[in-house]
Amino acid sequence: MIEDNKDKSSRAISGHLAKLRRVMRGILILAGLMASLMLVYSGYIYASSPAVIRNPKLEHYHFRMQILVNGKAEDFSSKAYQTGYAKDQCNANLPEQPIHFHDNKDQFTHIHWEGMTGGMVMKYYGWNYIGGFDKALGYKLDDISNIQKVTTHGNYLPQVPKNATFYVYTGNEKGYKLRSFDDWKNQDLEEFFGTTSNSPAHDINKNGGEQASLMNQLFPTAYAHGNENDSKADNDQETETEKLTRINNLLGNVVIFVQKDKPTSQQIKDRFNDLEPLSDSTCGG
Repeated sequence: MIEDNKDKSSRAISGHLAKLRRVMRGILILAGLMASLMLVYSGYIYASSPAVIRNPKLEHYHFRMQILVNGKAEDFSSKAYQTGYAKDQCNANLPEQPIHFHDNKDQFTHIHWEGMTGGMVMKYYGWNYIGGFDKALGYKLDDISNIQKVTTHGNYLPQVPKNATFYVYTGNEKGYKLRSFDDWKNQDLEEFFGTTSNSPAHDINKNGGEQASLMNQLFPTAYAHGNENDSKADNDQETETEKLTRINNLLGNVVIFVQKDKPTSQQIKDRFNDLEPLSDSTCGG
């Protein structure tokens, strides 16, 4: 009788152990599947986020942009496009928003992260011709403990008409040239405009700060529209337009006609003769 009870106890213990092993095996399989899914998703986030979004670097330059859909110019000074900002922001902290409009100004586009493209600018305001995440430029992954989704501003650009073509022009009141939509969409804006940013952050990003002093690298100051001496304009040979272009760190001007037929020469000239005036500003958003 005693041995029968021992056998029953042994069988019960063995059964419990077998059940426990099955449960533990199931838990381990589930944990492995979850880890695999997280790894796959993390890889997807990484691969689908451009390097300039994954690991953003400070920049600060501007360009003037006009977009006309079937002849109607989009008003970037409207409330839908405008964003608030810290007007005393003269430090080297990376802004949360890579792109924005402010001060109720039309055309004047602010770029705060290095490596932005025209395609990113369009997607930021509702026209996605570069793919990737819906309503986001990607994920900011430079701090694994604080992964951030870089969401777009919203879908505010008007609907693109059927059979419309994007006619992209760069220039100014003195002249203009037709550009490739693919170049506008895909190239770094500095490359697209053929102009190098004069922001001190540009030197640090591109050259490791070789032209900056050690003190500036340790305690950088982000002169928003050029270097420390830009606001003094001590170059007597510089015209007022050149001075304001330098102070505002303006890369160029782009006009985009979205319509079926190519715009006339007069229509293009009219837009480049209607550029938003530049202000004598040395710091800000």
